[in-house]
Amino acid sequence: MSTVFKHALGLSLAAFGVAQANLALAEVTPATGNAVEARVSSILDNMSTSQKINFTRVDDGHMIPALPNWGIQGTLAYDSSMGVHVNNATFGAQYPSQSALAATWSINRAKEFGLAIAYETRIAGAQQMLSPGVNLYRTPYGGRAAEYMSGEDPFLGAVLAPAVVNAIQAQGIQASGKHFLANEQEANRQLLNVKVDERTLRELYLPGFESLVKNANVATIMCGFNKINDDFACENHHLITEILKGEWGYQGSVISDFNAIHDAFKGAWAGTDLDMPSGLQFTEANLMPYLWSGQLTQNVIDDKAKRNLRAVVSYDRQENMNTAQTLVHTEYGATAALDAAREAMVLLRNENTSAGAPLLPLAKTAKIAVIGDWALEAPGSPFGTANSPPNSYVTELSGLQQLASSASNVTYLPALSLNPKASVWYQPSTGKSDISNSGVKAEYYSNTTFSGDPALTRVEPGVNLNWTTSTNVTDAGTTAVSGFTPTAGAFSARFTSVIKPTVTGPQVFKVRADGPYKLWVNDQLVLQSDGVAYSSDVVNALVTSGQTAALTAGKSYTVKLEYQRTAGNFTPALGGLAGVQMSWAAMRAPADLANYDAVVVAVGTNYENEGEGSDHGWDLPDQQADLITNMAKANPNTIVVMHGGGIANMQPWAKKVGATVEAWLPGQQGGQALAEILYGKVNPSGKLPITIDKQIEDNASYASYPDPAQYRGDNALTEMTYSEGLYLGYRAYDKNNTKPLYPFGFGLSYTTFGYSDLKLSSNVLTPGATVNVKFTVTNTGSKAGYEVAQLYVQPVNPAVDRPIKELKGFTKVYLKAGQSKTVSIPVDSRSLAYYVQSSDSWNVDAGKYKIRVGTSSADLSLSQTLTTLYAEQLTTSDSNPLPKPVQKAVQVSTSQTY
Repeated sequence: MSTVFKHALGLSLAAFGVAQANLALAEVTPATGNAVEARVSSILDNMSTSQKINFTRVDDGHMIPALPNWGIQGTLAYDSSMGVHVNNATFGAQYPSQSALAATWSINRAKEFGLAIAYETRIAGAQQMLSPGVNLYRTPYGGRAAEYMSGEDPFLGAVLAPAVVNAIQAQGIQASGKHFLANEQEANRQLLNVKVDERTLRELYLPGFESLVKNANVATIMCGFNKINDDFACENHHLITEILKGEWGYQGSVISDFNAIHDAFKGAWAGTDLDMPSGLQFTEANLMPYLWSGQLTQNVIDDKAKRNLRAVVSYDRQENMNTAQTLVHTEYGATAALDAAREAMVLLRNENTSAGAPLLPLAKTAKIAVIGDWALEAPGSPFGTANSPPNSYVTELSGLQQLASSASNVTYLPALSLNPKASVWYQPSTGKSDISNSGVKAEYYSNTTFSGDPALTRVEPGVNLNWTTSTNVTDAGTTAVSGFTPTAGAFSARFTSVIKPTVTGPQVFKVRADGPYKLWVNDQLVLQSDGVAYSSDVVNALVTSGQTAALTAGKSYTVKLEYQRTAGNFTPALGGLAGVQMSWAAMRAPADLANYDAVVVAVGTNYENEGEGSDHGWDLPDQQADLITNMAKANPNTIVVMHGGGIANMQPWAKKVGATVEAWLPGQQGGQALAEILYGKVNPSGKLPITIDKQIEDNASYASYPDPAQYRGDNALTEMTYSEGLYLGYRAYDKNNTKPLYPFGFGLSYTTFGYSDLKLSSNVLTPGATVNVKFTVTNTGSKAGYEVAQLYVQPVNPAVDRPIKELKGFTKVYLKAGQSKTVSIPVDSRSLAYYVQSSDSWNVDAGKYKIRVGTSSADLSLSQTLTTLYAEQLTTSDSNPLPKPVQKAVQVSTSQTY
C-alpha cells in the first residue's frame, strides 16, 4: 500500500469537528479559471455550427465526443455504483452498495470509496464514471435503492455525496450526480409522470444535487427517464436551466440518461448538454430547422458545446488521456470495501439467551448452523448498470469458518437452501424402485407447444441452464449443452424428476426463467409464470417460488417443469439470465437444529429480485420469512442477516429471532466483515439511513404507491403523486405520532454510550453566523466502538406547516471503553430554514428552535433552545445546504490522492 494511500486511510476527519475549520484542505476539483475559459473560447470560436451540434451528441461509444481537429479524442465513461462496470464484468473491487455507504454515516468512508473506485476507473482507461446517486429512499419497493446514498434524508446525502465526488474528481476522474430528478422509483420509468409540489422538491429532493454543485463542483449531472410535473427530466427547463444552471450557477454539463431525450427542441431548450449514448435527438437534421426559424438561438447551442469543452479542458483531456492498464493495487479497493462493510452493517436486535447474556457476539467455539444461499454464494449486486460480480471475495460461510476456533464449528445446511446447482434430483424409474439414477430427464422440442416427438432427450445433472454460455452448472461440474441449439429459434422443454425429502414438512420450489413455465409436484400445480417481463428496457428473468403441502421424509415425489422460450425472449446482460433454473429445499428445521449454539440465516435480495427497470415487492422472496420463523421456533438463538439495496418486510419474524443484522449488499469483503461483527472482533456501528416500517401501509408513500404491479403491463399507470409531500420517512412517523419497527438513525452496539453537557456557542443565531453545538459523548460500556451522534432541529410553534424535527447534523466518534469526547456540530441559518415558493427563497422565521441531540431520531436525550431575533430571507443562489465547517470537511486534500 502506498504511503499516500495510508495517509488517506489514516486521516481522522471527524464529520463536523471544530478542528476541520483549521485544516488546510484544498479545493481540488478542476477549476474553471481564466486559462481554461480562454482555451475553451478559442476552440468554440473556430467551430462551425455543425461541429457544435455534433459535439452535443455521441453515438460511437464515447461520452464526450471526439474533436480530432483540436486533439480531443473523446472520453470514456463507466457505470460504477458498486464497482467499475466494464463489458458486463467488474474491473477491480466489488464495493458495498451506496445504500450501505449511507449506513456508515461516515465522511471518511465516503472519501475512501471515492478515491479507490476513481483509481480503478482511471486504470481501466476511462475518464468519467456515472456515479454517485443521490435520490431518496422514498419507497421500499424501489428497484435502484442500492445505488443511492441519501437514505430517506436529504441532509445525509448532501454530506456524503460531495465527499465521494470530491474524492473521485481529486483523482482526475469526472463524476456524475444522478438521477435528476424524482427518480425514487423505477415504476414504468420511461413514461412515469411524477407530480410533486415545489416546496417538497426544494426541501427533500433537490438538496443532494445542490450540495454536489456547491460543495463538489460535480463535473456532470445526469437527468433521468421520468417526467416531473409533466416534463421529462431531460426536457425540464425549470429544473435544469432555471434552478441547476441559473440559481445554483452550475458550470458543468447535463447529460441524458440513456436516450432519455424524447424531443430534440424541448431537450435543447431545457438545457441538456449531451444526448447519449446514441445521439438520437441532438442531430443536425433535428436542431438546424429550429436555429433557422429562430426558435432556438445560437447561444443555446454554443452554451452546450462550451460546457462539454470545459469538461475536456479543465480535466486536461486533450492529450493526457487515460489508457487501460493492469490493476496493480487491488488492495485499495479491497481495503475500502472492507472498511465500508464493517461500518455499514446495522445491528438491529440482540436479545439475551437463556444464559442471560446477549446472543451476540458469539464465542469462537460456538457450534453454528448456517442456512441460506446468500451465505454460500458470491456476494450479490442488483441487476442493471449496478451489477458488479466480484472477481475475488469472501463468502459469509467462509468468513465465519475462518474466524471460528475451528472451521468444523460452522456447518452449512444445504437441505434448507434453494440452490439450482445443488438441488438433488432423481430420474423416474421403470423398475421396482421409485427412483433410479441421479439427474433430470430433459425433453427438448423444436416448437413452443411440446408437440410431436422431442428433438432431443437426455439426462441433465440438474436444471441450471444458461443458453448464452450453453452450459448447465451443477455441483457435479459444468456440462456443455450439446446436440440441441436453443438459441437457434423458439423451443420448449419438459423436465421430469423425482425428489426425496430429508426433512418432513412443506418443501419450497423455485424457478427462474426467461420464458413462461409451469411446475407440478405430484401432479399438483405449484408454480407458473406467463413469462412477461416487468420492464421492456432492462429485462430480467422472472422468479417465482411456492410451497407444497407437507411431504414426508424418505418418500418419493414426482416433479415436472414445462418451460417455453420464444426466439430472442430476453437479452441477458447486467445480471440477467437467458435460460432456466429449478431448485427445491426443505422449509422445516431438521431435528437436531436445537443442538446448535446459534443459527445464522442469510436472506434477502440480489440481481434475481431487485435492480434497474422495475420495482419489487416488500416481502422477502422465496418463502424466506417462513423459513426464518421455522428456524427461530426450533432454535431461539437464530441470527437473521438481511441483504438487499433496501429493506424488506421484517414484521412476521422480527420479535421471534435472537438477533438481526442488516448487511445491505456488503461487497466482496462482506463475509469477512460479517464474521468480524458476529464474533465481536469489530463492534457494529452502522445506523439506519432509513426508517423500517412495521406494516407497508405505515410507509408515507403507500397512499400514492401501494403496489408496483399497477405500473406494469398493458394497462400500466403513468402518473404518481408524491402525496406525502414533506412527510417522508421519520417525518411522517413524527407527524402521525406512531412508532416504526426501527427508527431512522437507529443501530445497536456491543457497548453503550452516554450523552451530556449540551452547550451552544451562542443561544442566539444572528444572520450569517454559525452556532457550534457542543456536547460530550461517553463510552459507558466495556468495548471500544464508534457512535454516530445526530442533531435534529425542531421549530417551536412554527408559522407554517413544517416537520416536527429534521436532521441537520451528525458526527461519528470513536471511543475506547470509558472514554469521553467533546464534539461539535455546526448549525446556521439554512439549518433552520424552509423554502417559500412565492419569493424563491429560504426563510428563517424569528422565534425559538429546539436543538436536539442523541443516538437516533427516536432517542434524543439532549436539548437546548436556539433563538433567532430577526427573520431572514436566504437566496437559493447564495445559501448552502451545509454549514461552512461541513463544507470544508467534505473537501479532499491533494495529499490524499494516489
